[in-house]
Amino acid sequence: MDLVTAAPPRSRLRLRPRLWVLWVAVLGVMVVWALTGSLLAPADPTAQLPAARLLPPLASGPDGLHLLGTDALGRDLFSQIVAGARLTLLIGVSATLIGLVIGTVVGICAGYFGGWTERVTMRLTEAQTAMPMFLFAILLMAVAGPSVTNLIVLLPTFIWPTVARVIRAETLRLRSEPFVVGAVALGANSRQVVVDHLLPNLAPRLAVLFVIDVGQIVLAEAGLSFLGAGVQDPDITWGVLIADGRPYLAVAWWLTVMPGLFLALAVLSVNMLSREMERRSHT
Repeated sequence: MDLVTAAPPRSRLRLRPRLWVLWVAVLGVMVVWALTGSLLAPADPTAQLPAARLLPPLASGPDGLHLLGTDALGRDLFSQIVAGARLTLLIGVSATLIGLVIGTVVGICAGYFGGWTERVTMRLTEAQTAMPMFLFAILLMAVAGPSVTNLIVLLPTFIWPTVARVIRAETLRLRSEPFVVGAVALGANSRQVVVDHLLPNLAPRLAVLFVIDVGQIVLAEAGLSFLGAGVQDPDITWGVLIADGRPYLAVAWWLTVMPGLFLALAVLSVNMLSREMERRSHT
């Protein structure tokens, strides 16, 4: 009886580590799309064919099968989704890296040096967190003008305060570790301690934060583009595709639903992969 009851948990434990392969595979496909642009698309994402306008998924038009249908101008939707992965991930990765660098510098300075440096930087993060950032972003984009460059500059403000607080807490913990105390006792200066001891030990945490924040930035870009404050035509992102399909939602649901599903799948894969990375970092 004991052996029978113990078997299912062992089976689940054998299957669980394999789940990360699925999320890596999904993200890998999307990264390949981003790197190749429209090369892997079945059709030209900008080619207009009025005779094939608003075809539903799996419908055939004069130019062949359209896996996910076509839009109001007869453009193949799947080709647009493949092409839109490049700019979507470019914005997500670029803005996340900028936010990660800012948050890491602020967090290390606050945690390692302490004193007035910690008080000032932590007050800045609290002020940033207290602001309704999405509404503030819409206001800034309305003033500066919607563009890819402005998005990459603005979106890091969504994530750097959280990164700074996490890195500060990790730095406070590492600062009292014997290897850091010993390095200081042997005459290592602040730069050597940070570069040789703190950053290598912060790397696993930074990797998890990067994966999590890419999903957050991608969602923020999609939200701003959906509201008209982000990427503009003729540039293509998944947020732009969702926004373009909104007027046709009653008659052509696939124009909004299909890009939304790919966006949701990308964010889900990123979040689940980050959970797996977090779990493995503590084992």
